[in-house]
Amino acid sequence: LNMAVEECDRMTRIVSDLLTLSRFDNDGTTWKIEPFSTGAFLDHLYDVMRAEAKNRNHAFLRDYPQDLPVLTGDKEKLQQVLINILSNAIKYTMPGGSVSVDLREEESEKEGCIRLVYRVTDTGIGMSPEFMEIMYRPFSRQTDSRVNSIQGTGLGIAITKQMVELMNGTIDCQSEPGKGTSFTITL
Repeated sequence: LNMAVEECDRMTRIVSDLLTLSRFDNDGTTWKIEPFSTGAFLDHLYDVMRAEAKNRNHAFLRDYPQDLPVLTGDKEKLQQVLINILSNAIKYTMPGGSVSVDLREEESEKEGCIRLVYRVTDTGIGMSPEFMEIMYRPFSRQTDSRVNSIQGTGLGIAITKQMVELMNGTIDCQSEPGKGTSFTITL
């Protein structure tokens, strides 16, 4: 019964991801712009992901100031972006590894705005340079014996990149096979 529920949850996530991609392709993305506390948002996100990291026996570290400003934006879409990156970091890091979250605030050239730089670094399996060239394409998965046993569709990072770009942000990745990966999202 537990396996059936897990498979149902996995299929639901796949359908949801496909619908999200379809909305991007058809300009059907709607945004819910509202103010939210960045600190409370990050604390909640950290608490949610900490349980997943603990289940995989990872050190889960965070480094961000506690006096972050109230932001105006689509909190749910931002959460989806950050959860996709964190979930991958946790999923592709072997038990006993570490995942760290770092956030810093920078000045923005745009008046009344700030720039947030969000970095997730892991000690995971890393990615080959060849895969990094295509990793943002939907359904792209690295072909590797270490990856084949990990469930995934190759949609999460494609969705993440599209969302970040729709938020006028950038996503950058540095990775080395066997040494880990670092994703930097700037919004």
